[in-house]
This record gives sequence, C-alpha cells and structure tokens, in this order.
Amino acid sequence: DLYVLNYKMNGICRKHGFVSDPHFNSHNPSGNFNSYIPDIEQSLERINNNKEYELVLGYAHSTGGPVLLNYIMEKGDDAFDGFLFNSPFLDWGYVALSVELLLENTGILEKLGAMNPDTKMGTATTPEGTTPLKYLGQEIVVSDWSARLWSLYYFDWASRPLYKVPMTVGFAKGVSDVHRKMEAFKAKKRPITVKPFLCITSRGDDVLESPETLGRADWIGPGRWEVELNDNGHDVFLSYDANDTEMAIQMCLTWMKNRKFA
Repeated sequence: DLYVLNYKMNGICRKHGFVSDPHFNSHNPSGNFNSYIPDIEQSLERINNNKEYELVLGYAHSTGGPVLLNYIMEKGDDAFDGFLFNSPFLDWGYVALSVELLLENTGILEKLGAMNPDTKMGTATTPEGTTPLKYLGQEIVVSDWSARLWSLYYFDWASRPLYKVPMTVGFAKGVSDVHRKMEAFKAKKRPITVKPFLCITSRGDDVLESPETLGRADWIGPGRWEVELNDNGHDVFLSYDANDTEMAIQMCLTWMKNRKFA
C-alpha cells in the first residue's frame, strides 16, 4: 500500500480550495519545518488505524527529504523500518555562492525586518509583448520545465502547477534550518537514524548536485546504500527516457528485496 502526504497548497489539496496564493507552492508560512510534524503524526496514525503493517518504509523526494529528516531528528525513527530518499534536498544545489549565502541566512534578514516568511524571491514576469495569464488574481508564467515533464508524464493540472513558482523566505529558512540541524548531528557524531536507507540520485539532476546529495547522505546514518545514476532527472522516476526511469525502479526494487522490504 502507498500513502502520499501532500503539501496543503499543492497536490490533491489544490482541489479543496486550500490555495490562497498560486505562488505559494511549497511555501512554509512559519519558516519552520516543525510545523509539518503534526501532519506526519496524523498520517502515521491513520496508516496504523487502517491496517497493521509488518513493515513501514518512509519515502521522500526533494524537499520531502528535509521534511522527513526533520521529523526523525525531532521525534525519532520508531514509526519506520527503513527509508528511501529520491534526490533529497540536502544542499542548495545549482545556485551561485552569493545566492546560497542569502538563502542560508534569510532568518537573519527576517529578524532585521528586511523580509518576512511570505516574501517571494525570483517571481517570474510575463515576457514583453505577451498577454499575461492570471490565476487567483496573480500573474503566472508557464514553466517550460514543468510543461516538458507534463508532456512525458501526464498529471492533472489541478494537482500540480504548470507555471513557475518563486521561492519564499519561509521555505528557504525552513530548509536551511534543517540543514543546520543535520550539521549539528554530524558534529556530535550522532546518526539521524541507524535504520537502513537508500539514497538514489543522478548526475543528470538539473536541480541538485549529486556529489553534494551523496556527500550529505552520509550524515543521515551508517545504514546507507547510495546509487548514483547518470542520465535520470531530478526525480529519478520521472526521467526523460523511459529506460532510465525503469532502471531506477529496478534498482530500488533490488534494494528493497535485499532488505526484505519487498
């Protein structure tokens, strides 16, 4: 059985009218990923009430990585028997050093009053000579990256945006704070979990840098298996070549069988 926990302003939650601002996609209004802990706890409670499972495997992709790791650092890993991380967001990836410094220190700028959690960074504007598109009263610009992905893997437009979304200070602060927590665990030589986990990523990741991802995966714990593919996308299961996607699936399945998760 597969259970999916959506952002409140993305995924199936969009159909429930939870989206107040179309630019707030993975936005965190508090700037603190501890705000997701009750959601994870309620999800685990529902899973356990639904059926008594012999094994529970936690899965996270991209920003889901820091969300899940933060939960484990705060609440422990008792609810899970292992983990599968698909290109987890463990460092800031392909951004200039000056931008990375800004993203890592948005909390300081917030304290100085220069920003707040709702501040948007990098909002796209409509190209000159083109009629602007409006959604929920905001100007949106179609994302070529999302459109290309949609052309290969159909998804409901009402569940995932096809337009560019800016980063918010709340999101940046939340991510950076989890990264600092991970560094603190590493400095104390304390594993985040000793349970088995697979970290799978790709050199073809156009969002994160795979050497950084794999390097910081070592901080999670000693029970790690790491797979670096070559041509897969940021989500290794949504690659532009179906053969690459199938290879990623089979590698994960092999690991799951080896660890008796399948």
